This record gives sequence, structure tokens and C-alpha cells, in this order.
Amino acid sequence: MKNYKITIQSITPYMQHRMDDTKLEEWEKNHAFTNTRMEIAQADAVRAEYHCYRGVGESCFIPAEHIRGACITAGTYVKGKAGAQTKSMKSTVAGEWLISPNEIAIPDYQVIDKRSAVNKNVKARIMVIRPRWNDLKASFELQVDNDSTPVSMIEQIFTFAGNKVGIGSYRPTSNGMFGRFKVISVTEIK
Repeated sequence: MKNYKITIQSITPYMQHRMDDTKLEEWEKNHAFTNTRMEIAQADAVRAEYHCYRGVGESCFIPAEHIRGACITAGTYVKGKAGAQTKSMKSTVAGEWLISPNEIAIPDYQVIDKRSAVNKNVKARIMVIRPRWNDLKASFELQVDNDSTPVSMIEQIFTFAGNKVGIGSYRPTSNGMFGRFKVISVTEIK
């Protein structure tokens, strides 16, 4: 088992679009079968907070599962040696990679992004207000169970994840332009 410190930096702005579980549960209890959006009458800053991931210390964070998910998707397109054959790294990343901490600390958002979007479920255009970081840098640890995975393969998967997959709302895999990142460093922790 090897541990690495990974540092990434945004190439394009990063946006979050979280539905807060507690607020959703409260809304479901109070609004049974209506399509009312309680937050619509509130100020943009309050509406943006509905979608921001905040931790115990009330600081913003990126869920580790978002980065791990981007790496798993990127592993689909990156090939590696497995015995005598070459295969996708998707199952290797899913089975052998662990990212910590679960809440990757980031500073508070810099901008409130306000744009219209189409809700495909109700076939209507709505205003979506989300927190956005124009310039973001984050560090976290990667634990790889397989000691034979070369650093170059880790860098290749993270590079593909950052360029082609992305994280957050309106990322490339959702036909968007946000959430792309580049790898600043991959350092083994001994």
C-alpha cells in the first residue's frame, strides 16, 4: 500500500449543486405533492448556500467521492497492463484507490453563479443559483492498495479526470465547461 499527496488546481471555474438532505427532508414533510420551491423568494446568497457543501467547522469542501468518481470514469479510458493483456483501469481505480479526507477543505466560494437551466423532469426553464470558485486549489491524500501502480499511471488518470471528466456541476461529462482541473503535484508519502 502506498500513500500520495495530490494537489490539483482548477482550469475552469468549479461549481457545486448540492441538495441539502436536511432541507430536502423538511421540504418533503411540509409540501407533500406540490412543486413549490421554497428558496425562490430568498436572496441569491441564501439560495447559493442551499447548494454548497459545508462541513462540521462550517467551511466549504469538495466531497472525496466526487474526485474518486472522476478518477473511476477516467480509468475507463486509460489502459494498463494486467498480466499479458491490456485493460481499462476503471475496476483497478474503483477497487484499489481511496481518497481522504472525505471532506477536502476549500476556501469559501468567490462568486454566486446565476443562470437559467432546463429542468428535464418538469420540462420547464428555471433560474439556478450556485456557488462558484473561479480559482481553486485543493490537496488531499490518495491511498493505492497496489504497490506496483506507477506514479506515471496515477498522473495519467488524474490528468484525464481533470481534462475530460471534471468535478462539480456543469462539468464536461454533463456537456458543460466547468469543473476541469490540472494536477500540480503527486508526491509519495513515506
